[in-house]
Amino acid sequence: MKRLQSGGKMVKNIVPIFIFASFQIVIHAQDPKIFALKGDKFFRDSAFMEAEESYRKANELRPEFKYQYNIGNSLYNQGRTKEAADYYEKSISSSNSEAIKSKAYYNLGNSYFNQKQYDKSIEAYKESLKRNPNDLEAKNNLVLAKKQLQVQQQQQQQQQQQQQQQQQQENQEQKDKQEQQKQDQAKKQEQKNSKNEQSENKNEKPEEKDPSSGEEPKEMSKDQAEQLLRMVDDQDKKIRERIQKMQSKSRKRVKDW
Repeated sequence: MKRLQSGGKMVKNIVPIFIFASFQIVIHAQDPKIFALKGDKFFRDSAFMEAEESYRKANELRPEFKYQYNIGNSLYNQGRTKEAADYYEKSISSSNSEAIKSKAYYNLGNSYFNQKQYDKSIEAYKESLKRNPNDLEAKNNLVLAKKQLQVQQQQQQQQQQQQQQQQQQENQEQKDKQEQQKQDQAKKQEQKNSKNEQSENKNEKPEEKDPSSGEEPKEMSKDQAEQLLRMVDDQDKKIRERIQKMQSKSRKRVKDW
């Protein structure tokens, strides 16, 4: 991937904005230009934290677009691109120079690009090109930002589809789990009911036979049948003997007569 052409533009654009201006006037202790000059020196030496501090002091004494712009440059070179973008926007709002605005929009585009906010980066490059249509670096970065935005949108779309598929899968798994739980619960209830039924049948006592019910008695054993026959025979024998005795007495009486 082609690297953004940001560093060179920011460095070389600092000096023409305000350097040497202070040599034409008397510098006072609280003159913001003295802090701006210190900031320029720190910036050239790549001491960006010190440069930021000096530019901030100058801006506190006299808020101006050039100080805000260079605070943004100092922050950008520290990797604090989000803070840098805020100061580029401030410098754009406070400047009447289209040339300065073009540079500020360019650096603003680079700040958004490094934050992967490619849509905002594209708009910033377009604003820069409106004020300087011949800026090749802005054109190249605009093309690159558009490509990165397309890749980002495709990745977001794929990620969204994956999340939807994952959510659908989780929903289906949850549904299957609930259905399985219902089936298991129904099976357990069925087994419980079956055990209860078996227990009731086991504890149930046999009903006693009612003699008046008219049901046939159970079949007797062989011994019981023989015993019953003997009893019947004995009774018959006794009855016959009794009858014979009665008949014998009756005959005697007739004979006596």
